[in-house]
Amino acid sequence: MKEDLQLEFGLDEAAATELIAETSPHLIIPRRLPHAAAHALSERKEPAIMSAAIAPAAKAESLWNRNYLLTIGVNLLVYTVHFLLMLWSTAYAMEHFDASIGLAGLASGLFIVGALFSRIVSGRFIDFVGRRRMFLAGSALFFLMILFYLVAPTLALFNIVRFIHGVSFGMTSTAASTIVAAIIPLKKMGQGIGYFTLGVTIASAIGPFLAMNITAAHAFTLGIEIVGALAACIFLFALTIKAPERNILPQEKEDLKKISFNRFFSMRALGISFIALMGGVCYSTVLSFLGAYTNSIGVTGIGATCFFLCFAATSFISRPLTGFLLDKRGGNVVVYPALLSMAIAMAIIATASGDIAMLIGALFLGLGYGTITASCHALAVHCAPMHQVGVATSTYFVFLDFGIGVGPYTLGSFVPAFGFSFVYFAAGVISLIGIVLYYILLARRGLFTRSRMDRTSQAKELIAERRQHFYEEALAASR
Repeated sequence: MKEDLQLEFGLDEAAATELIAETSPHLIIPRRLPHAAAHALSERKEPAIMSAAIAPAAKAESLWNRNYLLTIGVNLLVYTVHFLLMLWSTAYAMEHFDASIGLAGLASGLFIVGALFSRIVSGRFIDFVGRRRMFLAGSALFFLMILFYLVAPTLALFNIVRFIHGVSFGMTSTAASTIVAAIIPLKKMGQGIGYFTLGVTIASAIGPFLAMNITAAHAFTLGIEIVGALAACIFLFALTIKAPERNILPQEKEDLKKISFNRFFSMRALGISFIALMGGVCYSTVLSFLGAYTNSIGVTGIGATCFFLCFAATSFISRPLTGFLLDKRGGNVVVYPALLSMAIAMAIIATASGDIAMLIGALFLGLGYGTITASCHALAVHCAPMHQVGVATSTYFVFLDFGIGVGPYTLGSFVPAFGFSFVYFAAGVISLIGIVLYYILLARRGLFTRSRMDRTSQAKELIAERRQHFYEEALAASR
């Protein structure tokens, strides 16, 4: 927070410390800047606001509004199409191009590669291009690429279509997540992100269910017709959403030409995004190997068929609840139990010998992974300054998706030598290591205590107001 004040206000460390000290005791933004802060601003030859009142923090807005609900709906449909086509594309490639399992799986992998590439670039440029503009461009391309699936004459061109479609998915989902983070009041970020990510949970059940029935009936054209209709709805909904845009300062436009790691990734969000990566690695081992594992141990009843229904149920219930706890009690209260829950889930799955044990493991996994994804998303946005919401959002998703993508390849390589149980125990150990790393990287500095989060939110509001003041002055001077 101190660094943000120094960067945005041009204050020295002492002045920033004084401002924090005055705002901290009762969590109220002062009506005047402290003397040291006012002096620092006057030294910069900028319009001083020594005698002008600084507006109090904006009143908490209602979470449930039209734009928020529409963005949730778009996110639900985007991920439904994504999950449906992940299964559909593999089956389609095997049947129509006579592709091997490995080559058919490449179609799914290239989609994720395209999405990762797009997220990195989108997070950097979304505020310069315009949030709504990128949202519309991404959703339009998302729809158009579906039209090319059935007309691709070769597997190579089909894979190119999948890659470009992944790019459009990354653009659309990153824009939607950035817009919703800007819509949600700072004090309700946990709940807001929790409800928003419920769309992914619902989609993870609807998409695969539709895909399994479509591919079983070999109705591949019907699958494209369904996702085409859904993608058209996504674009129409996107047209009606009003996205809060961020004013760009002149010096930021100059900075756009510079290329460096910290301009494409939020340094503040790296720590919590790495925790999300570890959660993604654990979840991916279940997602990739559950079918083969349950067959190998002879669990082929409801423990296998209803596993993801139980997972979705606790994930659905946990996200709003943990979002409420995060807003009221801070991040530590939800992240520690979530990582522990994932470790317990992996241990139960690794030692399961019947249906009941598998379903209990699914319940713990849904509780842990559902909480990790929602809370880490909210905390990544919280960590970053308000002008880096887009970059923080893309940083979180890049790390999460990378964890989901790399997990099956890294831990899966141990299956031939040590078996599936070893892989799930290893995933549980990764969750426990995540607890230690969360403490070392974040918790020991008190970053996510409720009082610290409240002070940070108020500082971000102060900074946003000052940025707006600079922007208006620069705009007036250019006329």
